[in-house]
Amino acid sequence: MNSESYCILNAILIGVVLNIVLPLVVNLVATEEERKPPNGAQSLSPKGQFMHMMIHHGQVPVMSSLIVALIVGLSVYLGYMIKPVEKLMKLVN
Repeated sequence: MNSESYCILNAILIGVVLNIVLPLVVNLVATEEERKPPNGAQSLSPKGQFMHMMIHHGQVPVMSSLIVALIVGLSVYLGYMIKPVEKLMKLVN
């Protein structure tokens, strides 16, 4: 396995662990309104919406972890393949 593959797998693993741990931490400080917004999540402040989404991730840890793993894995893989920063730097210079 090459170093890029290890990087992708490491990023996926760390992303999944953070996806499981962060909602547990956030739940300790979230208000009841952030946990269950009476007027829907769209009525919350940006901070409240963030807290609500973190709580939601904690409620469906397997599915949200699969989504995080897919997004992180594809992001790192496509970053290696497309190299967008290098292309942007060439445009700037």
